[in-house]
Amino acid sequence: MSFHLNTFLKNQILDDNLSYLYLLSLIKKQKEKKLTKAIYSELDDIDKLKRRVIRQVERYRRIVDQNMALERDGSNLVLTPLKSIQVKNFRGFSSLNHNDQGTLIPFSKGVNVFFAPNGGGKTSLCEAIEYSLTDNVKEANRRNTPLKNYIKNGGAPSIICKLVNGVVPKSPFWNSCFIDRNRLQEFSLLGSKDTNVKQADVLATLFELEEIDDIVNGMVKPASFKAAEFIRTSGQERYEGVSQDLADKRRLRKTKINEIQEDQQLLAKLFGLEKYDSAHIVTRKNYFGRLKKQLVLSTQKFEVASEEIKLDSLSKYINSIAWLIELLASRRNLLATHASKVNYKDLYKAIQKFGDMSDIENCPTCETPIKDVQKHPKQVAEDELPKLEFLEQASITCKKIEHQLQERITVSFVYLQTFLELNRDTLSEDLVFAIDSILSSNKSDSAEYLTRLSALNEFSAEIETLNDEIRAKKKRVANQAKRLKSLNSIIDKIEEKLSSATVFETNISTKSIALSETHEEIIRLLKQSKAHSIQILRDEEFNDFAKQLEDSYKKLFSELNEYKRGVEAENISGIELSTLNYYNQINKHDNPNEIVSEVKFQQVGGTYRIILKMQDGREDDAFCVLSEGHLRGLGLALLLSVAKKNCHPVIVFDDVVNAIDTEHRSNIIDIFSEDDYLKQVQRIITTHDRMFWEKISNKHKRATDADTFSSQILKSTSKGIVIQNFGVSYSQKVKEALEVYDIRQALVYSRIWFETMVNEYCVRNQIQITTTFSSRQLKKDNWLEISLEATYTEFAKSLNGNVDTFNYLKNDLINWGGQNQEHHAFDEYNYNFSHATTSLEVQTIYEKLWVFEAQLNRDKTMEKLNNEKAEHERIREQTTRQLANQGFVDNAEQELVQNCRDRLERANSELRLLNKILEQV
Repeated sequence: MSFHLNTFLKNQILDDNLSYLYLLSLIKKQKEKKLTKAIYSELDDIDKLKRRVIRQVERYRRIVDQNMALERDGSNLVLTPLKSIQVKNFRGFSSLNHNDQGTLIPFSKGVNVFFAPNGGGKTSLCEAIEYSLTDNVKEANRRNTPLKNYIKNGGAPSIICKLVNGVVPKSPFWNSCFIDRNRLQEFSLLGSKDTNVKQADVLATLFELEEIDDIVNGMVKPASFKAAEFIRTSGQERYEGVSQDLADKRRLRKTKINEIQEDQQLLAKLFGLEKYDSAHIVTRKNYFGRLKKQLVLSTQKFEVASEEIKLDSLSKYINSIAWLIELLASRRNLLATHASKVNYKDLYKAIQKFGDMSDIENCPTCETPIKDVQKHPKQVAEDELPKLEFLEQASITCKKIEHQLQERITVSFVYLQTFLELNRDTLSEDLVFAIDSILSSNKSDSAEYLTRLSALNEFSAEIETLNDEIRAKKKRVANQAKRLKSLNSIIDKIEEKLSSATVFETNISTKSIALSETHEEIIRLLKQSKAHSIQILRDEEFNDFAKQLEDSYKKLFSELNEYKRGVEAENISGIELSTLNYYNQINKHDNPNEIVSEVKFQQVGGTYRIILKMQDGREDDAFCVLSEGHLRGLGLALLLSVAKKNCHPVIVFDDVVNAIDTEHRSNIIDIFSEDDYLKQVQRIITTHDRMFWEKISNKHKRATDADTFSSQILKSTSKGIVIQNFGVSYSQKVKEALEVYDIRQALVYSRIWFETMVNEYCVRNQIQITTTFSSRQLKKDNWLEISLEATYTEFAKSLNGNVDTFNYLKNDLINWGGQNQEHHAFDEYNYNFSHATTSLEVQTIYEKLWVFEAQLNRDKTMEKLNNEKAEHERIREQTTRQLANQGFVDNAEQELVQNCRDRLERANSELRLLNKILEQV
């Protein structure tokens, strides 16, 4: 959340109006969405929403970071120039190993220029400073990325920022200390299709009011925000609908109750009851059930008449079967006799040749010539065919007789089978055996069946006696028939009564279930009616809230615009002249007709427009008359004026120069170097324009004091961002890096120091190196690279065998197997590291480098070491005397005493290191 949005919420969140608090909470939660849309999507359960707001009103008031709640003028904040920053695992900055505490970047109090190509770490450096001062990174918000995800690189991020005096006062107030190319670019493209920023947002983009402006742009005009759009009547409509359904269900329930009572009365009447009683109904049903059972048992005791065996019919069946058997035998004999008279052979042969018999020459039967035969073969066939027709008729007759015979046998079989089943218990064993033998005989063998059937004639007396009993039984059954009919009639009436009772009970049960369902539906509708009654109350409450929301919306829209205009007015107040001066300095070599004579801020429709007055007196909107490049220059002039007005002691220019046209960049150098205000503030400048970097470095090359100018190169490597500081001895750079455990940077400077000594020695001693050039050695700026391996080979020869220190350094600093061997000696960008080196190992390398330098130039090196030793001995003696003074220790400020002790400790540490180096030298 930006400083201005935080400040706005801080001032507004103490309001007690729940609808206004609700809108403020939406600003916090939904600032990436249009506020009006958020209201439409969020505003639902108003009762729940109000309870939530009431319950968590304090939390809503804490959505503003109180640490950011600072006065906009920053009068209570003190920021001094930056002394150094050490960065680890932040954006492009990483760490070599656990001993590496990050990249240390020292700053001068004046100009600090950092050159790097795109992706070299310029923005990472500026964002590390921004995070240190403001505890935020604006670019993370622009990209809609969580800050912790945006800044993290590997392990836990670590930034140690030190000021020249005091501690870092973190605050969003310092946002105006940062001027970046993106902001100038957005300013120049206001109203363009390339951006989503409206042209009305002229000052919002420059003064970090984008969030406020986005919220305002996400709101419709208050006149268009009507409470009527939120008014709810659904509760009343649903209540009326449920009430109608409830009345219908109640009428249906009454109808079903009447139908059930009607069926119950009919059921009671069926059993002779005056009124329906389920217990009495059950009793009557049980009584009639038992009565029916007893009557059925009574009917089962009555005798059942059976059929007698008529002996005359039996004799007729036996005789007819016997006659059919004889007739069948005679017909079969006749068929056989006639069949033997047919000359089948001659007939077959004649028929075989029948089709072309007129053309045959010999008889097909006897091979006699046709002219010699007594009867023509055709005549023979014709004579035999009538015989075959008689045989066919005889065969059909036999089949009919067989069918009649089987019918007689089947009828008699079924009759005897039924008779035996009904009278088996009253028959003698012999008669039963005789009938069983008939039934078990083969019915297809008619002769055998006839024999067994005829055996029944022996039992004619027994059968006649049985017939007498059957006839007597029939008389008894006839006498009982009237009583049986009466009983069956009673049973039928009982069954009809019980069946009718079942129908009534089924109807009653079905209607009772439907009645129960209707009752449950009525209960459900009653619950709905109650819920809708509650909803009507909620709708009324919601509608009241919506009406309040309309007023709160108007208030919020007004407050946001008032705050925005107030910030803009405060920022532009009194900066017209400085903006004009900065703008004309940036464009001082332009055509005189393009020189601006006055800059004015004019309020139009609630927003500010920048009006320029030209030399010829005409006035126009800056966005109508200026080119895109001039608009970026105007944006820079405005931001410089605001920084000047706020008296910021530090300004960070993140690749700003590359937002300015090439022909105006020399003017930017003049402003950065000569402007009265800027000369007194710390300027941290990043660029990927090599010519600009060289020009500003040359302009300040006379500034020998490291506190006024610093020129450094950044490079992003596989091990993170490394730097090279020009104008400081390599031994000092290595020591400074080791003091803060910047292992990677210490290795880089050790490598450069080593190669510098080798190359200077080769130049000084005119060592000749022969090499073979290749296309890889031709760089973009037409430098030819000399092979390091070839250089070191010739160099080693010149040492006359004293190569132990040289080999130690070369082997430890250079990974020969893992790199291209043709690096330029001073191009640290392409360095890789031989292995994960610890700070103690780099300390040893540092000592060996001094030994190696003494080996190449002993007198000069000894002089430097002894001078440095003398200086540290002086510091040790001075600080020892101060600390020996008890009055100083007791009365001086503790910070001053601690600084004295630190200086003594550093001097002793340096002397121990120098003595160790001198011993080796």
